[in-house]
Amino acid sequence: GARILDVGCGSGWLCEYFARFGYDVTGVDISPALIDLARERLQRVPYGVDDETTLRHRFLVHDIESTPLPETFDAVICYDALHHFENERAVLANLAAMVDYGGLLFVLEGSPPPAGSATEEELRGVMRQYQTLESPFSRDYLLALLAENGFAVIGDYVAVNDLFERSSLDPASLLSEQAGFNYLLCKKVSRDGPARMPTSREPGDLLAAITLIEELRGVFSSNEGMQVLIELENTGDTVWLVNRRAPKGTVRLGVKIIDDADNVVDEFHGVPALPRALAPRERVTLRINRAAPQNPGHYTMKIDLIDQEICWFEERGSRPLMVRIKVE
Repeated sequence: GARILDVGCGSGWLCEYFARFGYDVTGVDISPALIDLARERLQRVPYGVDDETTLRHRFLVHDIESTPLPETFDAVICYDALHHFENERAVLANLAAMVDYGGLLFVLEGSPPPAGSATEEELRGVMRQYQTLESPFSRDYLLALLAENGFAVIGDYVAVNDLFERSSLDPASLLSEQAGFNYLLCKKVSRDGPARMPTSREPGDLLAAITLIEELRGVFSSNEGMQVLIELENTGDTVWLVNRRAPKGTVRLGVKIIDDADNVVDEFHGVPALPRALAPRERVTLRINRAAPQNPGHYTMKIDLIDQEICWFEERGSRPLMVRIKVE
């Protein structure tokens, strides 16, 4: 149901991919011929998302370099397209105007080939043959453009049969063409102006408001399943990063169950996982499922967050949620 904009959608293959998953997709391109191809592609799909849900899509001939669309989207994709524009600064400014605070931008861009290389000559040949602009720019320039328009990078990936965090791989093991492509997932963290917000890799204030949404039944049998529904709000100044592989700087839930003698009888991290990166003032709801302790007695469930390999939030002044339970 989320609304996705594909900028420079071409023949619409990426729009088709996301529409099949149930997203509400808009594709824009400056070429009327390509927009016609995209419409035809989606019209030929012989089924919907499922038996009850039709594919949701529209395609517009639009010059995103000149003006943004008069609406906002949950996510914008600029897939191998930014280097085709004459004025990438205008494009990024217009993309930023279509993304609200907390919204997402995904950019795929290659780096410039070495001067005088066969790849550089290949790009020149493509420009001569197809009359397209092939003008890739450096990684540092791309990162600066994103920050200038209010985006923080929350995922920096390299493609090796899957997307892996760049920081988790040994640079010496990467082929030059792998390292030369930038798969950047970004979050809008400034409503107006440059992004100057720290991330949990190098955090500032790590603060969270953790609230119990549903009153917990206080008495459980031995090993009985417990469900605790909580809301997390980022009340600090730092973007919380998430990653399924939990490298350093990833924010994860951390829970301890402590008996009245102050012994930790159960401790678990990252279950459930935060579903997305959270900028300050963003919130998310989580449901914790865990078995009650085996032995009868009174216990405290201490719910906090961990900045992986850096600290518990409580160590930085954040207040964990304390929930009392009894096992009979």
